[in-house]
Order: sequence, then structure tokens, then C-alpha cells
Amino acid sequence: MSALPDWLILHVWRSLLGEIYPSIRAIAIGWSNNATLIIRYYLDRQPNAFDQESLEVVATNITASVGPEFVEHIEIDFQFQKCPLGELDPLSGFVYCRREYDMSDEERPS
Repeated sequence: MSALPDWLILHVWRSLLGEIYPSIRAIAIGWSNNATLIIRYYLDRQPNAFDQESLEVVATNITASVGPEFVEHIEIDFQFQKCPLGELDPLSGFVYCRREYDMSDEERPS
């Protein structure tokens, strides 16, 4: 995987507007020099048809925004993972990570 170009991160962020929902723990993207983009949703449950549809919308938005001359192919992937965020594979980098707490009831702010 290659480093993420700044221009690509901005297009991905813009394409994710309105598509992030509570089941998504993190979103990683991978970039290769042959203009292939991998988008991976890490979920807190098993993937379903809604997840597929959501990520297809994101991929379509990215393609429309960037153009096929810069991103020739987009692969979408889903993984149900319970491990800590620090143990997830970031591919080329995370573009979203939800805030997760591991606090007892006594430590939670009121």
C-alpha cells in the first residue's frame, strides 16, 4: 500500500458525508500506485445489505468526484471486528474512527 495523497483523503471525506452510522467502528482506505482504492468498513456486527448499499454509494460518490483517470478501480470490504481499534489494519490509513470508551460506571462523566 502507498501513502494516501491529500487530494484523495479530501474526496473520501466528502463522499462519506451522511454515510457514517453507529455500527461503523472505523473506515480504512488503501491506495496503490496503479490507481486502485480499497475502502474497508470495520463494523461492530456482521455486515448486511445496508452496509453493502452504503459503501457502494460512497464508492460511486468518490468515482464521480475524482474521475476514472485518477481512481481506476475501487474495492469495497467489510469486517466484523471486536478487537481494540489499535489492533485493526489501517491499510494506507484510517479516514474515520469512532470514539470508543472502556470505562466503568464510576469513571463515566455525569
